[in-house]
Amino acid sequence: MGTWQRVAGVTCIIMLTVTSYSGATFHPGDRGTQIVAIQQALGIAADGDYGTGTVQAVKNFQSSHGLDVDGIVGAQTYKAIMGSDIPVNNTSRFVQKNFNGSADAGTVSAAPVINSDTVITIIQQALVNKGYNIPVDGDFGSVTEQAVRQFQASQGFDADGIVGPTTFRALTGRELTTGSVRRYSYSRSPDRAYSSMRDRVLGIANQYLGVPYVFGGNTPSGFDCSGFTRYVYSAVGIDLPRMADDQYAIGSYVSSSMLQPGDLVFFTTYAPGVSHSGIYIGNDQFISATTSGGVAIANLHSSYWESRYIGAKRVIS
Repeated sequence: MGTWQRVAGVTCIIMLTVTSYSGATFHPGDRGTQIVAIQQALGIAADGDYGTGTVQAVKNFQSSHGLDVDGIVGAQTYKAIMGSDIPVNNTSRFVQKNFNGSADAGTVSAAPVINSDTVITIIQQALVNKGYNIPVDGDFGSVTEQAVRQFQASQGFDADGIVGPTTFRALTGRELTTGSVRRYSYSRSPDRAYSSMRDRVLGIANQYLGVPYVFGGNTPSGFDCSGFTRYVYSAVGIDLPRMADDQYAIGSYVSSSMLQPGDLVFFTTYAPGVSHSGIYIGNDQFISATTSGGVAIANLHSSYWESRYIGAKRVIS
């Protein structure tokens, strides 16, 4: 999204999870995009996890605004933070439920909520349940990809190793509410903390493949290019500027020969200068929100993108 687009109002497991039953209140333990939005409004790392850091930030906010200091985002606190009425709580919580629906260590639990944190483990567990000998570790690696291909072949599907809506439904009997899930092939850094951050960026970006392009969009209901990159990085606690050209102004320059997964790549498209941003995923590919195909993967060296490539920046260090 370029400078000329600056317009008013547009800023360019297996763990057991169940839908939160806390009603119109957000509590510690809640996870999801609603928590990301609250964290962003509070100006803290937006990882989507209502943990101790978020509790303290909420308490600090409540104290400074004359609200009851309990660390819980109720109707009054939410309106003070977000400037709007509190919505229905659609987060997930890492608890188990017994038959009466109370939080418990009971043996009966609801089906895991499908979100970007759980979708890979849901896929892996479904494959295990169908007899495939794979780890359930939340890492969509080569072993998981091969099992997916074998399952797809057994169903008469195109064995591409990509878990889209049809494959997911056949595997789990449920509807896929994230983007299609696939393996990313790249070498992991020997520095695990460094690699883990890059892994998280790519994993989050992957969940939104197929989300439609929306001018000024910066949520999973629709993204523009810089809205997508900003949203993905905010989920790992990195705050990017809203506009593509402003994003290009931060970080350290990276030559095309030294690109690593998680680096930001920039292009000139509809206007002179930087007007498009994406996330490099390895193997000369990047993911971005495009007007023609929504969130999609493209090759840096395709005739269209190579001629428009401007440069890359590294913000994960």
